[in-house]
Amino acid sequence: MSDGLTEDLFELTADVVVVGSGAAATSAAVAAAADGAGVLLLERAEEIGGTTALSGCGAWIPNNSQMRALGHEDPREPAIRMMASMAYPARYDPESPTLGLADDAYGLIETYYDRGAEAIDFFAEVGATTFYSDDEVPDYFARHPENQAPYGRLLKPPERLVGHDGAAAAHLGRMIDFTTAHGGVVRTNHRVVGLLTNDAGAVVGAEVRAGLRTILVRAKRAVVFGTGGFLHDKELRDQFLLGPTYGGCAVSSSTGDFVRIGTELGAPLGNMTNAWWYQVVLDQAVETSQTAAGFFMPFGDAMLQVNRYGRRVINEKAPYNERGPAHFFWNGHEYPNLVMFHLFDDDVYRDPSDFMRVPVPHAEDNAQFVISGDTWEELVAAIADRLHHFRRHTGGLALAPEFAANLKATIERFNGFAEAGVDEDGGRGADPIGVVWSGPARPGSKATMHRFRDTGPYHCILAVAGALDTKGGPKTNTRAQVVDGHGDPIPGLYGAGNCVASPTGQAYWGPGATIGCGMVYGYIAGREAAKEPEKPL
Repeated sequence: MSDGLTEDLFELTADVVVVGSGAAATSAAVAAAADGAGVLLLERAEEIGGTTALSGCGAWIPNNSQMRALGHEDPREPAIRMMASMAYPARYDPESPTLGLADDAYGLIETYYDRGAEAIDFFAEVGATTFYSDDEVPDYFARHPENQAPYGRLLKPPERLVGHDGAAAAHLGRMIDFTTAHGGVVRTNHRVVGLLTNDAGAVVGAEVRAGLRTILVRAKRAVVFGTGGFLHDKELRDQFLLGPTYGGCAVSSSTGDFVRIGTELGAPLGNMTNAWWYQVVLDQAVETSQTAAGFFMPFGDAMLQVNRYGRRVINEKAPYNERGPAHFFWNGHEYPNLVMFHLFDDDVYRDPSDFMRVPVPHAEDNAQFVISGDTWEELVAAIADRLHHFRRHTGGLALAPEFAANLKATIERFNGFAEAGVDEDGGRGADPIGVVWSGPARPGSKATMHRFRDTGPYHCILAVAGALDTKGGPKTNTRAQVVDGHGDPIPGLYGAGNCVASPTGQAYWGPGATIGCGMVYGYIAGREAAKEPEKPL
């Protein structure tokens, strides 16, 4: 509450206070500043950008104007059906007016389609940033029966025409420059730890840790949160996520600040079990939960993943969000897939290509997390030793007694699939994204598969579940307003991006969906916040 507060007690004042500095927060800042509001952007870390700064900054936007200019149509109803069926597959009902979804969940998806192109066009029109449609990269689910626009939704900053590195920094730099050029103020090392409300329950300011000091910040109209998820708070990870998650890409400051702040104001939480999943290297994740080096598309063709029983349980070339949850299968007494054994032969290890290679190092790097053996028997023994080393982090998981025998049969079966070019178990090589992200096929490779060498050495990396970030938090409505337990807006409080309950549910609709959601709902939040009336203390 703000009992006894007067305006002179606030060290900083703005119409709209934006918390965070990634895709969602900078979108809110630009939108509010463009509409004439005074903006103050507060970043907890010492550097601007959040997790967006670690990305290639692609944004998945349905029916965007750039794709339409290239001749790709994206009709509304099929797109919404596709998004709804992937976000909430167990609830999906094509005969229902809301496709089986709750009204609020359906509304968020509907709004994302309806206003996504508007948001991106707005940023271009005001001169804040620009994107182009990369219609050479397919959607993750190009073969989905409702996907009538499998190419063109992926938008990228112009720097991506040259390469991945630097694109996010360039985009974020343009957004920050626009904000400051329109009177906005940016402060790093300023962590919002609480909110202040007036007698009417409206948010009027924030308590902020500025370095070693605690200060008060006045928000005359609204506060917008775009602070990222809770991936690096182990207590929240263990309490909420679908299964044992070891860390991942999000910046280390993603510790769920808004989960705690929002619930203090009575906001219910949503989508807390889900995340933007992928796989990470066990050896790296136990050292630090913050690691961007995950398996976006497992590298190589003479490569597969097996569980502790030596059996394949996934399509190794499936989108990363679909592989991550496979680690969480519970068979009644154990997680048999807790650790997946990423196996590859020496031809893959010595392939000079860098395309989608991470986290597989080059052979000459001698990375300690790569386990090797001159024969399959030697490799299995070395894997068993490494697992014993990590027993405190895996609940004592060990190879099953039948692992070696099952692995031999698994390799033989996989080799047959590779020679035939048809993966009867996992459907590997059937989806366009798996083919495109596997790069040019070498001689003898079919459907992203190649027969393993008859002689070693052979190699293994221990893979566990990780995430780019979580995507649960306080619930919001279609205007990006944070709502209370009755579904009513908490006056003056907005949220977007990974710090709130994501409109995507369990889905990862396509490349750039996380940044796309952040930008669209950040845009909505910024424009709505700028229209708010000034609130008295």
